[in-house]
Amino acid sequence: MALSGKQIQGIIRTHRGKSRQERNDWDRWRSWYISEYWGSTSEQPTGADTLGGSSSEGINFETNYPYAYIDTMIANICPQNPQMTVLARQEKLRESAQFREALINDAFRRNKLHSKLWKTAINASLCGRAFTKTVWNFRKGSAEIFAIDPRFVFFDMAATKWEDIRYLVEVTVLTEAEFKSRTKAKAGGSTLYNKKVADKAIYEGYPTWLKDRASNHLNEASTSVYRWVTVYEVYDFEGEGKYYHYLDNVEEPLFAGELPFRYSRNPFSLLAFNENMTDLAGLSDVKLIQSLQERLNEIDTLELWHAHTSTPVMLVNTALADNPEDIMSALADANQPGSMVAIEGKANAPLGDIIGSTPLPALTPSFADMRNRCNQVIEFILGIPQYSRGVVGVADVATEVALADTATRTRNGRRIKQVEDILREMADKVVGLYEEFLPEDSQLPIRLTDSQKVLRVTRESLQFASERPPGDSPLQYDYEAIPYSPTENHRLVQLQKLQQYMPLLLEAEIVDKEKLITKLLDLLQMREVLVTQQGPAAPPPPTGMPPQPGAPGMPGPLPPTGDLDTLNSGALPEGTEPPATPTPMGGPGNPMI
Repeated sequence: MALSGKQIQGIIRTHRGKSRQERNDWDRWRSWYISEYWGSTSEQPTGADTLGGSSSEGINFETNYPYAYIDTMIANICPQNPQMTVLARQEKLRESAQFREALINDAFRRNKLHSKLWKTAINASLCGRAFTKTVWNFRKGSAEIFAIDPRFVFFDMAATKWEDIRYLVEVTVLTEAEFKSRTKAKAGGSTLYNKKVADKAIYEGYPTWLKDRASNHLNEASTSVYRWVTVYEVYDFEGEGKYYHYLDNVEEPLFAGELPFRYSRNPFSLLAFNENMTDLAGLSDVKLIQSLQERLNEIDTLELWHAHTSTPVMLVNTALADNPEDIMSALADANQPGSMVAIEGKANAPLGDIIGSTPLPALTPSFADMRNRCNQVIEFILGIPQYSRGVVGVADVATEVALADTATRTRNGRRIKQVEDILREMADKVVGLYEEFLPEDSQLPIRLTDSQKVLRVTRESLQFASERPPGDSPLQYDYEAIPYSPTENHRLVQLQKLQQYMPLLLEAEIVDKEKLITKLLDLLQMREVLVTQQGPAAPPPPTGMPPQPGAPGMPGPLPPTGDLDTLNSGALPEGTEPPATPTPMGGPGNPMI
């Protein structure tokens, strides 16, 4: 049964209220990530409120563990060139599996998925969860992938797994011009939004509850120029599924229709590295070290403040000097090497009795021990060895480093697998979108990453059915992410392995020599030397023999049939080069209908 407008507004109000504290925590942790530390009660640097002074003095010292850990984690778990391998479960589908693999990798490359994976992983580590959205861009006729801020997504956290959620709400903020453009009549006289409901929209400043406290002031200045309206995109996955657009506190929908995609009911993918043992919300890495990070910054700030206040102050005993004013003035100006000060003492008073300095204060607590304890516990929780950040001299023997490196790889293996799972899910959504929207007569030019060939991809070559039930998910193909290891996939390591096995690879008949040489040139960073070689002209046929296909004036040979490996043999006719990568457009806020 579909959700009613009253139920949807209740869901929105509940999520906004319950997530207020969560959003405040996210703002604080994001501030830490960009080295803007804030106290727990007021907006001032951590430690400043404990020193009895003003935060404007600038006596603060922080250690940015969140950035150090997240930066190291992303370098170890996120591939720089995400790619998929598609395996067919039937021999007759092997050729179409290779076309699907080329289509997926081309979509990933066009969307610059590596940068979106990095941003998604940052959000997952800071906020506990992160989202990507895979949609169809009707203007460009291709699939697009977006990284979505988790503060803009509400979903059914009571579900046991992501595939079973009953609803999802995405918060979008539109300018007045963008909103009114959706109320204008189209060519057929219809409008996207209900005009009567759209008239209830309230245009005001950017919603404060969606603002990130760590955001740049320039961004805030740009958002203040426009008037905004909040629109909630609601996905109701119960039964056949429904898709709505709602205004804030208005029970009538701006738009109501079927789910935007037939074979991809939920365009969102969830990434959560840590399990909170309660729901699907995940657990932030920074939350695990929050109190320790604050205490560490407080200790460092207090020690820095102590160093500033411990600077000796010059003292002059004016009762034992005939010219005290001249002495103090001369001492204040004596700030250069070789400076001299004339002192006239009374009754042959010794110099030590006339001039002195304040004693140095001593601190009873052992700051070094407390700081080391905080550092050790933080590194123990996060599992970040110092050598991974380029620190040398922290291990006694190489065996210790090797053991720590093995433990780090083992610990990162779980997160690498989670990244591969979300890549697999996005690949399945990309294929589903092309299956639904790719025209029957379309021929997509796709350039292979490991070859100079350009494939012409059609619905027939991809083995797309003319129409299948939305809930029917055929298990004819397996989508597997290419394993990624930053140490084993290093260019120098691959060159060393390739040099070792090159004779065997050159003699193997099942190895595509063109792809092998292309891979070698990529590792050598010499791909520009590749040229397109034209085959030698065919000799004229003998006298009395009929001309062969392909001879001048005769039609070319028929395309190969059967189980021929088209990706390896290049049997398809060469097409034109692919168009330039289009600029991003669309995204959150555009209804997919």
